[in-house]
Formats: sequence, C-alpha cells, structure tokens
Amino acid sequence: MKKLLAITLLLMAVTLNAQEFLGIKVDGKRDAVINAFKLKGFKVNPDYDVNKDLVIRMNGEAGGKRLEVAIVCTPKSKTVWKFSVYLSKQSSWYSLKNDYEEYLKLLSDKYGEPKSKYAFFSSPYEEGDGYEMTAVAVEKCIYAAYWSNQIGISIKISKYNQVNIGYENAVNSALDDKETAELDKTIF
Repeated sequence: MKKLLAITLLLMAVTLNAQEFLGIKVDGKRDAVINAFKLKGFKVNPDYDVNKDLVIRMNGEAGGKRLEVAIVCTPKSKTVWKFSVYLSKQSSWYSLKNDYEEYLKLLSDKYGEPKSKYAFFSSPYEEGDGYEMTAVAVEKCIYAAYWSNQIGISIKISKYNQVNIGYENAVNSALDDKETAELDKTIF
C-alpha cells in the first residue's frame, strides 16, 4: 500500500512539474495565463482576438531566444489545456535539425527518455539529398518525440521550419473534449 502511494505521489509530482513553461502552469483561466506571460515580457500577437479565439499567440523572448507561444483553451470555460512553443524559423536543414536535437536532449535530460521517438524522411525525400527543407514543408520529414500522457510533453519539427515543443495538461484536455462535444451537440 505504501509503495502504491509513493508511486502515485511521484507520478503526480512529475505530472505537475512537467506541465509548465517558464514557470507558468498549463492550467487556469485564459486571461490569467495571458497576464502571466505578459509579466514575462510576452506580447499578444495583434492578429488574434483575445476575447474570441481559443488559440492566442504571444511573442517574446526567453533564454536569449525569440519564441512564439500558442495558448490553447477550452471553448466554454476558457480553461488553458495546452501551450505550443515555437522556436525561431530556420532557413537551413542543419540549423533546424540542430535546434531539434539540442532541445530533444534538454527535454530528455529533464524528463527522461521519450516514450516514442521518430526521425525519418518519407519517399521521395531523404536526408542528404539537398531537399530536406522541401520535405519539411510538405510534411515528409518526421522528427518528433513524445513523452507519456502523464508528462504531456512533445517536440517536433513543424512544417513551418520551426521546432515546436508542446506542453499539455491531460485533465484540461479531457475538459476540452467534453466542452467541444457539448457544443457540437447543440449545433448538430
């Protein structure tokens, strides 16, 4: 019984610890989270309507790097369930791959080895052919790693020539599914 309690407490500590970025938890109401990022120097992208959009993009700097953070919230209660962090765009495959490998190592050092990891190109592309960035743009380059659902962390190379790091709160993600299903029932 004591072992089960200890394992449960350990998993809860890892889960709670992993679901934050820059010390800001992936939890709470949208406006409070936006204000927390503003206190860190981030600014809301003017192309988004904070009062209507379920995804709010903010730009800022952390650790000397320019970042874009997408804050994703539920449709009804406006509870935050995900942060999607985008590093700066890269113009070469080697810079993009270097960013990916650097942050994959950092996350692996912090959270342990990912549950699943992928690094490949789909036909007709392959690494070294000179068309790596084209493969990235058409989503034929799959570089991604995922930690367990309890940790809720992922990293991938996005089609926008950026490394994307995702932080997800599993409890609030379930709330998003529930609220979205409720809204769908009222529409359809």
